[in-house]
Amino acid sequence: MNIIKVERNQIGKSAEIVAAAFYHYPMMAHYFPNPQRRKRWLPWYMEKTLSCAMRYGDVFATADFSGIMFVLPPGHTRLSQGEYIRNGFLMTPLVMGLQNYLKSDACEQFVANTHEKLLGGRAHYYLWGLVANPKAQRKGAGSALMKALTDRAEAENMPIYLETHDENNVTYYKRFGFGLIHQDIIPKHGLDIWCMIRESGV
Repeated sequence: MNIIKVERNQIGKSAEIVAAAFYHYPMMAHYFPNPQRRKRWLPWYMEKTLSCAMRYGDVFATADFSGIMFVLPPGHTRLSQGEYIRNGFLMTPLVMGLQNYLKSDACEQFVANTHEKLLGGRAHYYLWGLVANPKAQRKGAGSALMKALTDRAEAENMPIYLETHDENNVTYYKRFGFGLIHQDIIPKHGLDIWCMIRESGV
């Protein structure tokens, strides 16, 4: 299965796929509790996320767009508030509503701080997101995309870090050599988080 780098003019298409895949994801449901608003605005939110990933890292897809993966590289695995704003997130409080925005900001800070604490300054790749197109699942897209990333990380002797808010994903990622290193609940929000790492050479 061929893997391509997503081009700037393909971000909108990619964001629609990622939004559809994440529609029921616990964190996105927490940020956009109203289903109608989530359906309307989650593609916008994911387009800004992919813009960040493309500017500071990479966005990959299978050639048929049955899967999308976005990754941040060693040395740039945490984005600043200014970097988010420069990539279109300035309107987020209006899109989400102020209370939901404050919720999302608190959760994102907790996730980023946990990431930083666990890795302790180690160079690594950050697997920010990996999804299968809901209209084309079980075609091996996730495995193909993951192989591209693990091959790259192995060649550079780099670990790969990720977190998930869906326990079902833990078993999935273990198939690719990831181990669970931390489990927590985001305070005041009740969102579970599972943090995993894949060391090189596994």
